[in-house]
Amino acid sequence: MSFLKKFTETVSKGVSTATEKAQQTVEITKLHTQISGKRKDIDKRFAHIGEAVYNAYLAKDLSQAESQIIPECEAISGIRKDIEALEDRIRELRNEKECVCGNTVSYDTKFCPSCGHKFDPVPVPAVPVDNIPAESEVVDAEETVGAPDLDTEPEAETATAFCSNCGAELAPGAKFCPSCGTPAQD
Repeated sequence: MSFLKKFTETVSKGVSTATEKAQQTVEITKLHTQISGKRKDIDKRFAHIGEAVYNAYLAKDLSQAESQIIPECEAISGIRKDIEALEDRIRELRNEKECVCGNTVSYDTKFCPSCGHKFDPVPVPAVPVDNIPAESEVVDAEETVGAPDLDTEPEAETATAFCSNCGAELAPGAKFCPSCGTPAQD
């Protein structure tokens, strides 16, 4: 019966994860649709600005367009802030953040691998006491790891680079360590 219970729990977790991913995808798609609509609104406002400037040009008095241009420009600034907030929400859903250099990195990255920019530390959520596993749920490492097979050949080394300062694995092409910010050595 224990096997059936574990199997059911595993399937339930898989279905739950798939449901969460599907909901996340739907929400991201809705956000992209909103962004697209806002960009079309900006394009329309640019067209209004251009038309106002051209009409003022024809009247040989560009100052006439100022009263029409300023409200449109202010509206565009507001819409761009809305778009930025929507893009921030998308990054939050994807567990990403954007560096000052424009590179998108994982949310828990401490230093940008492209430019070395240091991010503010990520607050670690406290684990509620009721979520700590009971002793019976904790598996000893000896139970999960078998004895090493001495007859196997060592695996071929890959070209994985590691930080010379902290030993963290570096992504291919990274210029800086994402953990400590040390410049990568070629």
